[in-house]
Amino acid sequence: MSANRINSEIMGTPLDKPALSAVEGFDKVIEWLLVSLLIFMPFAFGAVEAWSEEVVLTLAAAISICFLLKLVFRKDANLVWSRAYIPVALFIVIIIFQLICLPTSLLSVISPDTAAIKKELLSDLPNSNELLQSMSISFYPHATKHDLRLVLAVAAVFFVVVNVYRRAEQIKRLLAAVAVIGGSVAVLALAQNLFGNGKIYWLVPTGYGQAYSGTFINHSHYGQFMNLSIGAAVGLAMVKIREGFAGKKVTLPVVFEYLASADAKLVWLVVAVVIVGAATVFVSLTRAGMVSMLIAAGFTTLMIAARCAAISPATMSQGLPRHSNGGAKLRGSGWIMLLMALGAFICVLYVGFDAVYDRLATLRELHEYKDRWQILKDLSVSFRKFPVFGTGLGTHQVVYPMFDRSTIPALAAYAENEYAQAAEETGLIGLATLVSFGTIVWSSFVRNVRSASVPIRSAAYGLFFGLLAIMLHSLSDFGQHLPANAMLSAVSCALLLVIARIGQKGNPTGQVATASQMSKSLRSAALICLSAVSAWVLLSADSARLAEAHWNKALLVERDLAEKDWLGSDEQYIDLISNAAVAFDYQPDNIKYCHWLNVYRWRSIGRVTDPNTGEVIIPDQAIRFVRRIVDELNNARTLCPTYGATYCVVGQLEKFILDEPNGAKRIREGFQLAPCDPTACFVAGFLDATEGRIEDSYKKLEKAVQLDARFFRDVADVYINQVKRPDLAVAIAGDDTARLSYIAKVLADTEEHKAEN
Repeated sequence: MSANRINSEIMGTPLDKPALSAVEGFDKVIEWLLVSLLIFMPFAFGAVEAWSEEVVLTLAAAISICFLLKLVFRKDANLVWSRAYIPVALFIVIIIFQLICLPTSLLSVISPDTAAIKKELLSDLPNSNELLQSMSISFYPHATKHDLRLVLAVAAVFFVVVNVYRRAEQIKRLLAAVAVIGGSVAVLALAQNLFGNGKIYWLVPTGYGQAYSGTFINHSHYGQFMNLSIGAAVGLAMVKIREGFAGKKVTLPVVFEYLASADAKLVWLVVAVVIVGAATVFVSLTRAGMVSMLIAAGFTTLMIAARCAAISPATMSQGLPRHSNGGAKLRGSGWIMLLMALGAFICVLYVGFDAVYDRLATLRELHEYKDRWQILKDLSVSFRKFPVFGTGLGTHQVVYPMFDRSTIPALAAYAENEYAQAAEETGLIGLATLVSFGTIVWSSFVRNVRSASVPIRSAAYGLFFGLLAIMLHSLSDFGQHLPANAMLSAVSCALLLVIARIGQKGNPTGQVATASQMSKSLRSAALICLSAVSAWVLLSADSARLAEAHWNKALLVERDLAEKDWLGSDEQYIDLISNAAVAFDYQPDNIKYCHWLNVYRWRSIGRVTDPNTGEVIIPDQAIRFVRRIVDELNNARTLCPTYGATYCVVGQLEKFILDEPNGAKRIREGFQLAPCDPTACFVAGFLDATEGRIEDSYKKLEKAVQLDARFFRDVADVYINQVKRPDLAVAIAGDDTARLSYIAKVLADTEEHKAEN
């Protein structure tokens, strides 16, 4: 089938050459912007920081606006309809609905536990009657808005790819770009592994003391990105093989003849990308990445073999249509798949087979996964409380701690399971839309492999590999929260939908809607709406970037003060508080900034202690500043009612500084909301100790030390100097000689011990 005919079938209406050239001009700009986006994200550490997120959102907005400008200025341009738009649009609507402040009476009906928890936690505030008249479904609107911006960007890129990439040459260019980008990251990963110093780009530390995952901090995130890139490379190789073996009887000599020809140079390059990429997935030691890649490769190979067997030369000779001989032409790909697998294995043998083997061997140790299983059990409790609409997209970190019974606090930021977290945050409705979207995409893959009428459809096998790998990997990772991975997944899904249309005999009714059916005013209105949404997204992203920049400066000062036990100079505290205040000014709905700004203010006030008792000395004139801090923190509770750390600090100030009766209640609320926060555990345990509940205090203080070893000295001082139970301090110390030495030193300095001597 000729390129012109394919173009005619896909475009839906014939275009003259000048018109087609103008449309392609817009398309080329979009292609360059998309490739720039795909290049930027992985090399910016996956675009996990605010500045890189802003760049991603800017490029996504530029791509979308450029596409709408094409519709406005080119009446002969058209839109492609896809059923996949429906679940994507519904998912966005659900997120927006989570942000709307609903009457409390309505919220009590559609999400009763959400309303009940917010009422319980906020009913003591002075303006609670007015505050509780309306509420949002989201427990933390700031986080939901952040994730909404990323969802909008990913959805926009998906929509544009479906509409712009309609011709085989465009699709091959995009597959080649993804393969080259992935190959470049893989080569860098290999170089860092062989010649690196444990830092990304030999400059940026990872926090793990090694840099085996290319430009990604987390090896699991790298595994997802590389599997998607390998999928694009395999897809391109399949297309080139189909084109290379067209009209030939596939035998081993024919395969070697093709591989030695000039036409096979691109195939060799793609094979190299796959080999190096697969090898670096193993070298990165991501178990889920390795296993998901092997399973996806096995299924893909079986699909190719089944297709080859389904249409053999014998059946073709019985009169099957010519366009159905895709299986025969795919026979050459079996040799290529075997070659790629063998090359990757040899590469792993050279780089570090022993480490890979030892890492995979840990899969037999099921006890290592008990904490992850516990997380899923805890999430099931959360899901039962908020089954329909969830807790709000992006709220896992502030809601899950209420149900957390695991012993790994680092995992609380994400669920380590995309499906479980989606169910928690968006409920059954949100999960249903994602399942519907996945079903539509996979049905497109089935259509592709059933009728491989044109070579480009063979790319479906590679795209299938990449998407299947990340679907499996998402059972134990949260890599799709990274813009780099989410965007690449959206592009892969869009391409599966696109190539399913290429080569069809005509278009089904309603498959393509031309832009001429849309009035110019409607297209202009769509452009205005998109511009408004883009303005909101970019302004919010810029505020986040500026806030994070000042916050990072504050963290540098905080680190220095923490090393000095917070006994810093006035200049240091001015620098700390001013930067934190600017960050909060840029993002006044950010609970973290608001919370820690007031913690820093308290640290500044509470620097003076009694040398004999160690208690903080607060001058009378400073009490009003303490009350102001308490008021600020109570107001912060409205930003995120389930942020336990804020209750903990408020309770300490009210109980131990202002001597108010509600302080103890606040401390216990903070512990209930964040039982795996070391500070909440320590303060709640200290409260129990002062009230004589020694057994309860031991459990909490022991957990505080388990979560953060820096609390041991404070715990030891509580049991030695205040409770007079040094045996409990020894029990928590265990066999740690440094801790035992500290206990011995403290006991030697006590008055009782001196009197005995």
